[in-house]
Amino acid sequence: MRIGRSPFVVVLASVSALIGSAALASAGASRPGAVVPLRPGSLALGRGGVLYVADDARHQILAMTSAGRFRVIAGTGIAGYSGDGGPATRAELNQPAGMTMRADGALVFADESNNRVRVVLSDGTIRTLAGDGRFGWVQSGTQARRAHLGGPSAVTVGPDGLLYIALSGVNEIVRLNHDGSLTRIAGSSRYGGIHGVGGPALDASTSGPNGLAFDRQSDLYIAGFNTKALLMIDQKAIMRVPGSSFYPRGDGGIVAAPSGRVVAIDTQRVVTLRPGGERTVVDFARRRVDATGSFLPDGIAVAGDGSIYVDTYSGNGWASRSLMAVIRPDRSIRVLRRGS
Repeated sequence: MRIGRSPFVVVLASVSALIGSAALASAGASRPGAVVPLRPGSLALGRGGVLYVADDARHQILAMTSAGRFRVIAGTGIAGYSGDGGPATRAELNQPAGMTMRADGALVFADESNNRVRVVLSDGTIRTLAGDGRFGWVQSGTQARRAHLGGPSAVTVGPDGLLYIALSGVNEIVRLNHDGSLTRIAGSSRYGGIHGVGGPALDASTSGPNGLAFDRQSDLYIAGFNTKALLMIDQKAIMRVPGSSFYPRGDGGIVAAPSGRVVAIDTQRVVTLRPGGERTVVDFARRRVDATGSFLPDGIAVAGDGSIYVDTYSGNGWASRSLMAVIRPDRSIRVLRRGS
């Protein structure tokens, strides 16, 4: 497979790379029930039904147990950058954003306002994978920890086992290689609108990328906050997903399901993407989970049984109220938590 002008060799693997270990939820974590989400955003699912929640108001990452209680996985609650090499709960974060699980059970996340990508290992230790803390554009070949990152907002593990990072501040998608270097695979750094569709990915505008997901064909979907559309990089070029006029919110609102399909948030709808179009799973304008019918999901995660978890902190009526819900395989909806 080829993305842009660089060879992109992939071996189709299972999506187990997106499912972590429940051990992370207890390694050095706070006691259950000690905290509640203030502004839940990005979601990620681990084994054992553990739901990870990035809370950029708390500057922490939380884990929700099957009993519905929360504990701190990373972050002291004070905005900053510190703690590498030690327990993640004693580290300072600054507006954690998109998250993904590695095959070894580690949780990778975009530490957005620190311009870094960090990882919480299964033993609870935190490390920096990419970024020197300075905002900037990526020069391909630069060692990841010495590179400037322009607003990392989303991360995903590709079918090749490598990490892909969306940089919403500079409109680029980069790959973290086995040798520790970064390679720009998409985005011309051009601002405003959709440009370069049908051509090489490196020449295209990905204006405000804030969501990434691979499908079972190893095509990469990109949600763009400024483009209000979904783009896809296939074997030849970058293209707009047919029929997509998405308003990707929060962490970009797209995720790879265990089935290999990409599931996306489109304003009040949750949809699965299919060749040539989409299929609505739930329309929250019709299936009300609040009194106003104005629930606008931000984060999304899909479990192995097909259950879809969504949350919001900004789109539940006129006030900013948090709400978390799960859409079961039979399309019934259960509210997990309402906040204020």
